[in-house]
Amino acid sequence: MIFPAAFILTLFLTQIARALPQACGDHISPGPDPHDLPSDNVQFTIVHQGPIIREATFSYAYDNPNTSTNTVACSNGQNGLASRFPTLGDIPSFPFIGGAFDVVWNSPNCGGCWKVTNIANNASIHFTAVDTSSSIDLSEQAFKALNNGVIGNGVLNVTAGKIPRSVCGL
Repeated sequence: MIFPAAFILTLFLTQIARALPQACGDHISPGPDPHDLPSDNVQFTIVHQGPIIREATFSYAYDNPNTSTNTVACSNGQNGLASRFPTLGDIPSFPFIGGAFDVVWNSPNCGGCWKVTNIANNASIHFTAVDTSSSIDLSEQAFKALNNGVIGNGVLNVTAGKIPRSVCGL
């Protein structure tokens, strides 16, 4: 699975230092007593790789402004959108809405704002995630804005990354 940000975790565990001599017998030197190692022997390195490459598609399900938000994954629940935005058209970024791979029902990712860029022509849009998708699934108008005003074959290679919700009006 690809995540929006890749993380590399480097962790030295003193338990491994204890287990190696037992597992390998006389073939290795046991080294220093793990309790004598400095307390800063645990290191974490976080590397953000920026936007990820995905496929974007479109769905007519996000085009009708009168559609109830109770029809999408971000409907009700503590993180739902329906109590604030009863219809899709009430969402500030409408019609620039769609589904994202990190959204499920009642997810804290509901209402997240994404920047999507078409790799072929460098056109970019921002959209609000209101539904779940295996990748990025946009309204027809949002999709066309990425693809010179046309649907084409209905699939685009894009980069996608989260941006502040305020960019999408939330």
